[in-house]
Amino acid sequence: MEAALNKIQAEYNLSEREKRLLQFSFLGILYDLSKFVMFLIFFACIHQIPAFLFNVLILILLRTNQGGLHLKHYLSCFVFSFLYLFLAICILPAVIAISLTAGLCILFVCIVINYIAGPQKNKKIYSDLKDPYNVKKSKINSFIICLIYMILFFIFSNTNLMQQGLWIIVFHTIQIVITILKKYRKGEF
Repeated sequence: MEAALNKIQAEYNLSEREKRLLQFSFLGILYDLSKFVMFLIFFACIHQIPAFLFNVLILILLRTNQGGLHLKHYLSCFVFSFLYLFLAICILPAVIAISLTAGLCILFVCIVINYIAGPQKNKKIYSDLKDPYNVKKSKINSFIICLIYMILFFIFSNTNLMQQGLWIIVFHTIQIVITILKKYRKGEF
């Protein structure tokens, strides 16, 4: 990978910082793809591919707009992500059936928290967060995603996919809150 990065750096006259960001991006994509493939295999083995794909789509839409909790090591990230998806897809919907009213209330609270608290991305990497327009755009995108989900939940609340997706949004919101609490503790606010 180093040879490819050096070639790109020379061809596009990248600074060392830009090269490091490119390397960070490549590694992030490779790590996420490897997790995705392993999770896909697992959820295929338990016959949950549609649920996995649906919930990963929700997660990707929220994470790309809002950010979330980032762990330092691949293994801890892998375990956290697996538990997150496994709980949301297989365990919680089977144990806790959320009524339409409760689900709408939960989603409303998540929408408010995500709008007020987000986005929670690393400002050193995502330089677009220094622009208030981009921050507002991320907030609005997240609001629209959650609002669309809320409407779908209103229509299809009794389906397993909607119950699972609700847990994905709840877990994502918890991540946003944890990220803010970590930043407060470090004095970054």
